[in-house]
Amino acid sequence: MKLNKKDSDNVMHDYHNTKIIGFDLGHGETGLTWVRADNQENTPHSLLINNRKSQITAIANHPQRGIIIGDMAYQISDASVFEIAFKNRRFDNFDYQKNIKDFVNAIYQHLQETNQIQLKEKNYFFIGCPSGWWKEEISTYQQILSSCLPNSTVVKESRAALMHAKESGIFTIQELEKSVLVIDIGSSTTDYTLVKGMSDTPIDFGHDLGASLIEKEILKKTLECHRQYRQGCEEIIQLENYLSEEEIWHLEEIEKLEKIFQQSPLYKNRCELRCRKAKEEYFTYEDAYEHNIVNVGTEDIQRKFKFVPLVNGKIIDAILNQPLPELDHKSWRRDFGDQLEVVKQKLEEQNIQPSAILLTGSASKMAFVGEMCGKIFPDLPCKRDGEPELCIARGLSRWGRVYLRTSYFMEEISQFLDNELSGIVGDCIPEFVDQLAAELANELVEEVIKPTVKLWRDREIFTLKALESKIERKAKAWLTGSDANSKIASCLVDWLSTVQEEVRLKTDGISTKYGLPLGTLGEKSIDFGDRTEKIPTSISFEDLSGLSVFMGHLVALIVGVVLAGLFHILLFAGIIAPIVGIIMYFVGESVVKEQDIPAWVRKLVSDKRIEDMARQKQPELQQKIQETLIKDPTISIKLANSISEWLKETVQEQADKARLLIT
Repeated sequence: MKLNKKDSDNVMHDYHNTKIIGFDLGHGETGLTWVRADNQENTPHSLLINNRKSQITAIANHPQRGIIIGDMAYQISDASVFEIAFKNRRFDNFDYQKNIKDFVNAIYQHLQETNQIQLKEKNYFFIGCPSGWWKEEISTYQQILSSCLPNSTVVKESRAALMHAKESGIFTIQELEKSVLVIDIGSSTTDYTLVKGMSDTPIDFGHDLGASLIEKEILKKTLECHRQYRQGCEEIIQLENYLSEEEIWHLEEIEKLEKIFQQSPLYKNRCELRCRKAKEEYFTYEDAYEHNIVNVGTEDIQRKFKFVPLVNGKIIDAILNQPLPELDHKSWRRDFGDQLEVVKQKLEEQNIQPSAILLTGSASKMAFVGEMCGKIFPDLPCKRDGEPELCIARGLSRWGRVYLRTSYFMEEISQFLDNELSGIVGDCIPEFVDQLAAELANELVEEVIKPTVKLWRDREIFTLKALESKIERKAKAWLTGSDANSKIASCLVDWLSTVQEEVRLKTDGISTKYGLPLGTLGEKSIDFGDRTEKIPTSISFEDLSGLSVFMGHLVALIVGVVLAGLFHILLFAGIIAPIVGIIMYFVGESVVKEQDIPAWVRKLVSDKRIEDMARQKQPELQQKIQETLIKDPTISIKLANSISEWLKETVQEQADKARLLIT
């Protein structure tokens, strides 16, 4: 969610006029909660739809009453359209988009009509989506919602679940700082997200395994049990133990009922919803229904049939272990177990050991889910919220509150980086260049110049031209090797620490205002690799991003500067010139460079002379590097821009972590 400047200014100075609403629009159920942006201690309050904290995700179209949603839609028997469970990935389906828009718009209107939200206030909506949805799908979903709901932002439901778990005390900060595997079992999907050290990791995917498959199978199994009784081949239960002879349908009645379901999806949806209620009742009180049939009332179909969902321990067990075409002919139980094994393998491949498992979603009430998690992850505690149907909605509102505050923090920090960072970097550039030039000049003298001149002195290099070539190759090899990279990295780290300290001093006011201090560099390293001439070079500085490209150019520039003037400084400014000067006077520079100078002349160049001359010429080499770098007017601008991008990413990471850390 991007805030315009007017909104930003208003809310930053007047949080009490801002309400944050968590909107858990689920495939099966929907719930909304709210918090105030100005009160970080405020716990989420429920917004009531039809006087209840949560509603089934259902919408009906009545000839006289128009659009009706939730449980009221289910209770209207003469609706012309009745749709349930319509949150999915069918973004190109017109009916799907219409159902979503009508449903969301009806909720928005209901909140206004019941005075639960005021248009004079600023209301921000944070709506959940499965972790398994792709970025393109989330973007499309965002567009659909934005067309009917103002100030809306889509958030992955696993993040909201973690936020709620942290705020409600299910997990401590210490546990969250390690790692938590979030398993969100919804009506349409099961999502797996590992949050490690407050940051997302590659374990973040979804699978089309939802609890709605179970209620669909309950509907099928109910018809199947009636049919098996009349055919005399009962396999699961003895139906006569639960229903009277008059209540059991005949084969022709079953066929008529199936035709009604096919021709009028409204009735099928109503029966499916009755099956869902039976499923939820069973998993809430499993022990009570091991043998007894769950009683959630009957569904009247065209005043001809009384539909009673058949649910008990034997039927649920048969459904969970039955191969399903929607799951590539795997059973629900097996598919869930296979996915847990996939997650375990991914974690082991990355050498990650979670500290705990968080089960969310209303389907997490199913006892066998926790049992299977315990079997595959025997060393991990498995935790669950007491009201999983409201967990996501509460987490969304809490996440939204922190998101809003950190968004404003990011805006102010970004404005500072855009407007003032270039000046800070420009003021610090001379210090960086001085330190870098001194380090490089000293190491070039010690590692390149002195040992190579000694090779010439000992006649292992025959001519001055060969000496020049050798120094050039050796200097380039050293500058692009690990030793020089280490020196450049050390200078850069020290200098960036200085720059960041300057930034921190100037941003203390902003940081204190939002309670989100900028972090420190900590223990970081830079690796330019062994082939600096390939640009951009490879750099690891907990990902310097834009800075890496610039530093590749900077190193290449340094190599060019040094190589261009190095031999001239050596030969004609003092180390060798006094020895060959007389010969050069008579035959000229070009000739003397080709001459194999006699050994007795070379011996005049002692180790002490090489040491003394090199020490004297080191400042000149240092000055040459400094002058060339300072002379380039774009360096300061390039470096400021690169550091700005890096600092923005660092601050964004800090803000993301803060969304779980701050209350």
